[in-house]
Amino acid sequence: MTSVASNTKTDPGFLTDAFDSYASPVLRLDNNAHVTGLNAAGIDLAASLNGEPGIPLMPAMVQLAVKARSEGRAQTRLFTLPGSGQQIEFLMLPQSDGSQVMIGRDATLESNIRMALTESRTRFKDLVDVAADFAWETDENGLFSYISARGALGYQPEELLGQSPESLLIAPETAPVPLPFHADRTLRNVELWVRTQKGDAACILISAIPIPSADDQPAGARGIAIDVSEERHRQSELARLKIRERLVAYIVDALRNEVSPDDMLHAAATALGRSTSAESCIVQVREQNGPTLEFVAYGAAPDPDMVNHALDHIQRDKGLVSDHINRYHYLGISTGYGGVKNGSILLWRSDASTGWDEDERALLKAVEPQFGIVFRQITDQHELERLSRTDELTGLGNRRAFIEDLKREMQRYERNGVGGALLYMDLDNFKPINDDFGHEKGDEALTQIGQIITSSTRPYDLVCRLGGDEFAAWLEGADEKIAKSRADTFLEKLDAWRRENLGESNQFGMSIGIALFAAGQNESVDGLIARADAAMYSAKKNGKNGIVFAAASDQGNKTDGSQ
Repeated sequence: MTSVASNTKTDPGFLTDAFDSYASPVLRLDNNAHVTGLNAAGIDLAASLNGEPGIPLMPAMVQLAVKARSEGRAQTRLFTLPGSGQQIEFLMLPQSDGSQVMIGRDATLESNIRMALTESRTRFKDLVDVAADFAWETDENGLFSYISARGALGYQPEELLGQSPESLLIAPETAPVPLPFHADRTLRNVELWVRTQKGDAACILISAIPIPSADDQPAGARGIAIDVSEERHRQSELARLKIRERLVAYIVDALRNEVSPDDMLHAAATALGRSTSAESCIVQVREQNGPTLEFVAYGAAPDPDMVNHALDHIQRDKGLVSDHINRYHYLGISTGYGGVKNGSILLWRSDASTGWDEDERALLKAVEPQFGIVFRQITDQHELERLSRTDELTGLGNRRAFIEDLKREMQRYERNGVGGALLYMDLDNFKPINDDFGHEKGDEALTQIGQIITSSTRPYDLVCRLGGDEFAAWLEGADEKIAKSRADTFLEKLDAWRRENLGESNQFGMSIGIALFAAGQNESVDGLIARADAAMYSAKKNGKNGIVFAAASDQGNKTDGSQ
């Protein structure tokens, strides 16, 4: 049946009369996707479908109509009515005029029953999965007729179906009678030792009931089984676990009781090394795919190249890593926090003939999360320190970082008899750039100055933005000639950038004061900076965009005005 009124145009009035006594809704869907009710239930529903509530259902109804029309036969689909949630199954009948007659059938009860059955089955399955490792049934012959989907003892269900339960027993002569798999009454928690698919011994607890039959003849049994093998080893493992917990607590205390990162890591490495058979313990903190931040070692570590090889191995792999290099045997693990690797723990032993025991492996796994947390704290501390010492705009060191580093370097130079030169730079006519070109251009100019200075100095020289439009550079071991050459390079590169970006007429430039440092004169950092600063102001007075050397430190802060 493909049409209610075959070979004639559908008569809505006739259809309304035909379905007047039909309890479920009957609808007519025309070519404009307009719904008309053909009986009382259909009229009420059509009003809803033609309005806003029908918007979610109408695409599916049109899709069903297109399919019915293209295939030339009736189509069926279940719809959930808006508002009431009623389940209606519609039979879509294509008509000769292109419209569709939709005959509904209330499927709410059927759908609810089906859902309840599904939920009941799911609930039963979940309860069995939670209560036991596997469920089973035997038939009247005592053979397995059902094994739960997960399988049992490493076997897939199909491997056990039709098999005798006795084939699993390790010592059938010691098994209880009756065997739970052939229970003639309710049995609970009967202990059996069986063989797993891999051949290992396993202890299971079985609860079983007989399957009832109409003629009181044996019909098999059904039940559940729980693997309790681990409990049989619990006493010995518990003692080892308590020892391990004390070691972990000892190592964690070593991490917590120190303040500085270096002392913290050294104490933890010492505690971990002494808790194992390792001859040395190495702890490394590093940024993800970045440089090493902290590195400490307890005991006599082997050659650094071998250590680096092992650390790279640990960072590449997941979990515990055990290997050997020549006669050395190492055990290590990478640490992490929040899914990000942040370091490594490495144990070394010179004798590679014996492996690391399970307690040592378990200990390393147990302390890894604690080390990962501490390493994250250390990396955060390094990052805060870096941010506190870095100029946000240029990426150069700031005044604080420069003065701290310069003090440390000058003390080292005093001991080693090494000199150097401090270049103090202040930009000339910088404010007009902001006024004429905007602050973005001003920021670009400051950033460019930083790049000019860093590109013209060595990696171990100190470069900073002191603040505003003032910069400084410390050139290790530089004499007057080298300092003058670097300063000339700064001015040449700045002038080239000025012409290209600001124009020939712009007066943007830089005044540079240079103070030479000679070891043995015990000059302070403040005194050195003051001399360079005074020389810079002399350069400004001399016409700007030039270089002035400061007088020697024993002559105060006067300048000699030399270019």
